[in-house]
Amino acid sequence: AEERAALVKIHDNGPGLTPETRKKLFSPFYTTKPDGMGMGLSICRSILTAHGGSISASSEPGAGTTFEFTIPLKQGTG
Repeated sequence: AEERAALVKIHDNGPGLTPETRKKLFSPFYTTKPDGMGMGLSICRSILTAHGGSISASSEPGAGTTFEFTIPLKQGTG
């Protein structure tokens, strides 16, 4: 009841991200997919930021990637 934000963590067991990919991951039009547009994570970051939240990614080569985002919880109206 006293929490101010929801925290969501999603972890995969893929190959992880290279340091170069991690730097560009949330940039508009950056993609690692052959037919990707590179907009998804950039849009996610914009939406979360506009609502007072944040998003980040951490990765270990060969040990997967963890995406983590926070979004403030709505204050009660009485």
